Amino acid sequence: MALLDFDGDYGRTYNARIRRLIPAYDAIFELAAATAAALQPQARRALVVGAGSGTELPALLQAMPQARFTLIEPSQQMRGLCNALIAEIGATERVEWGPDNLQAGGAGDFEVVISHNVLHVLPPPEQEQLLQRMAAHLAPGGCLLLSSYCESNPPGFELGLAIGRARFEALGMDAATIEAVMASRNTKVFSMDEERLQRELTQAGLEAPIPLLQALFQHLWLSRRPAQECEGGATA
Repeated sequence: MALLDFDGDYGRTYNARIRRLIPAYDAIFELAAATAAALQPQARRALVVGAGSGTELPALLQAMPQARFTLIEPSQQMRGLCNALIAEIGATERVEWGPDNLQAGGAGDFEVVISHNVLHVLPPPEQEQLLQRMAAHLAPGGCLLLSSYCESNPPGFELGLAIGRARFEALGMDAATIEAVMASRNTKVFSMDEERLQRELTQAGLEAPIPLLQALFQHLWLSRRPAQECEGGATA
């Protein structure tokens, strides 16, 4: 099985495998949805970049009950899994598909932008490009929620790797797959450096990202675009 082949065997077994690969997988989605509910409960438009199989959607739809969602997902197989979930939960009328990949030239048209587990499948130059595009689509006062593999601030790098390996073994992952996962570091799965993340977002006019969760090398961040200034310097 080729790692990250979303239109192959990896994609077909994604829902069964992903919780073993990513620590706190469900907690990340739960906390991101709660953050959206706290900051943007009246949101009208939300963008999900890398919707995958749609696991995060039920909580997000509940967190922002008035929002219409635009989904971005390049894998046709993952789109099929996501469409099946959307139909199952009766959310078809609240969801639309955007282009396969997020386009440049956003006009600040979404109050909430969410991207889980996408940045780390891109090499650093493409990470930066995607960050810039997501920021451009974020409306004033809106919030950006990102989760990614990140080797910044682990509990000691070698210790973190050892704990990760022991976790895989405890969850029943076979030795060959463990070695393939370990070998994928920065060849197929690329660390999202926190300094680069902060630089790209602040240069795009967003606030410095706030770390909301860290589970070994998996991180969740919140960043916000300040509300527009009104006359006299007050914020809207």
